[in-house]
Amino acid sequence: MPRLKALAVLLSLFLLTGLVPAKADAANVWQTLAKAQAAEAEGNLKEAADLYLEAAMHFVSEAEQKGDGGARINAALMYGHAGRLTAQLGDLDTASQYWQQEAVYWIPSDEQSAIAAKRKADWVRSEVRLFVTAPAAAVGKRLYTGAKHEPVTGAYLGMYAELDRKVHNPETGKPFYTEGVPALTGRQHPIFMLYGNWSQGHGPASSHIEAIKAVGGALQWAFQPDLGLKAVVDGPVLRRIARELGEAEIPIFLRFGGEMNGEWVPWTGDPELYKEKFRLVARVMREEAPNVAMVWAPSWFPPNTMDLYYPGDAYVDWVGISSYAVHDDSLDPVAEGGKARDSRPLHDTFAEIYERYADRKPIMLVEGAVGYYDHSVNQSREPWALTNIQRFYAAMPRIYPRVKALVWFSSDTKNSVQDKGIMKQNYLLSGNERVLKTYQAAIADTYYLSELGAAADRVYLDAVESGVPAAKVELSSYVRAYDPFISRVEYAINGQPAGSSTTGDPWAVTADFSPYAGETVQVTVRAYDSLGRKSVERTLPVRVAAATVTVDGMPVAFDYQPALLEGTLTVPLEQVAAATGTEVVQAGDRVALRRGDRQVSLTIGSRTATAGWQSVELPAAPTKVDDRVLVPLRVFESLGLRVEWNGATRTASVK
Repeated sequence: MPRLKALAVLLSLFLLTGLVPAKADAANVWQTLAKAQAAEAEGNLKEAADLYLEAAMHFVSEAEQKGDGGARINAALMYGHAGRLTAQLGDLDTASQYWQQEAVYWIPSDEQSAIAAKRKADWVRSEVRLFVTAPAAAVGKRLYTGAKHEPVTGAYLGMYAELDRKVHNPETGKPFYTEGVPALTGRQHPIFMLYGNWSQGHGPASSHIEAIKAVGGALQWAFQPDLGLKAVVDGPVLRRIARELGEAEIPIFLRFGGEMNGEWVPWTGDPELYKEKFRLVARVMREEAPNVAMVWAPSWFPPNTMDLYYPGDAYVDWVGISSYAVHDDSLDPVAEGGKARDSRPLHDTFAEIYERYADRKPIMLVEGAVGYYDHSVNQSREPWALTNIQRFYAAMPRIYPRVKALVWFSSDTKNSVQDKGIMKQNYLLSGNERVLKTYQAAIADTYYLSELGAAADRVYLDAVESGVPAAKVELSSYVRAYDPFISRVEYAINGQPAGSSTTGDPWAVTADFSPYAGETVQVTVRAYDSLGRKSVERTLPVRVAAATVTVDGMPVAFDYQPALLEGTLTVPLEQVAAATGTEVVQAGDRVALRRGDRQVSLTIGSRTATAGWQSVELPAAPTKVDDRVLVPLRVFESLGLRVEWNGATRTASVK
């Protein structure tokens, strides 16, 4: 009888938790699970969460030791339960960590459950990142891949506005969107988007090409294989389209078969055929239309299948993404106080594609927007939309600086055949004055570019990673909380108030770091919710530059601040070399510097260098931080320059 009762308890555990029976003897873990369930039933949520976590660790160990897939599933389930109870207790950051672990252990058995768990984790997590504004020269070409039509720094503004009657009259052409968009928004948008189908057999209408050419703009052409991928062949149709695009004599971003990972397009489902046809189009465009940049652009969702469709670096110039912010609080895993909310920012959708491709391809939002009116329920989402628009354009240059173009989809999809249910949204900028004003303010940052070939005059560096100058600087922050309606952000340096902002993202203030040269200070960022309650607080270590470096009297901007290493001032090589006209050639750990007829050879990790034919002992060995080479500033004396130090102002002068 006791044996039968024990089996009944185990069976109930399987049914309630979804556990996969373990192969090995695990009597202790089942006892732990029984205790967890009992504690939860009695309302002892903290005790139950700790017990589920203990069980999770057991299954993790079992999975690692025996490669047992069932143990991974059990671990995922246990982390899920721990996250659920911890969220109920109000500790959302810890719940997020548990759900993130749940996502890890669902792989490889259940990708959909992994996606759902990650979504829960992202929904409730809080985050604080601190940024310092710097001249664009601080990063040089570090954010540049050299792709066709890519700006070195900054992001092009773009717009799809063909269906906005207030900026474009298709019957008369007055106004035309190329003139109507800047009149509406206050800034020219150098990229304009149009759709085109294979079945049409030709490129964009000449009237559109001429209008875009007249304002010095570029075209993003969404070229859709509407007759199926097999219809796309090298023949008269493709060659005609390619020649027309080449004759347009404007920069063209050709997005072939976009959103191919989504089940809503007819060219999905056969990744190998898709890649074959993308490569074909790319080859023909390079033969006939050198002004065309090929854009591969999946939808942000589902993220787990997009890589299957990637045609390869040799055929892709830009990587794009389609992404929209549509208010949907039905997926809120917490519903705090019985009130569900949508905490997801639009820029979250860039995380997967940015991590996979941004190190080698510029990224473009090929189409996207924030919906401010939901036609499916006839309800305004205006306050939520205003917050999301502002935070999106503030976050992109800080979190995703390799995103080089953002194309807003200014349209109302109420009567769209393709868009259904919750996707029937109004994104039309001209349809809501407050939305328009928020957009205008968001794109006013000069980081966003109105002219092709331009570059941003500023960048935003992660202050924890790069450090800050020993001077007055502009600090800003990215603050994420479960309640997205933040009212105020305060800053403190080593506990002393350093500024406060109520202006919304990016919460910019001017802070003075000049008293802390050479130190690592603690910067506290404290955010308050819409009711004035403290929402999120983080204290971050920030390294303050050991010195200011000038070349012929002009300060040098760095993306990693100078530091004292072994008692000598060490600086990033790239920026000082650029300021002094020094050529740098790097091969592995060997670095050659050439200026005029002088040359210095360095080895990372070695204090011994060669200047001309002479061996030179350096005051400190060159090092690497990420992909930056740091060298003693005195190295430049071997290249015929003079280095002077002013202790009173902590300034190193190179002349």
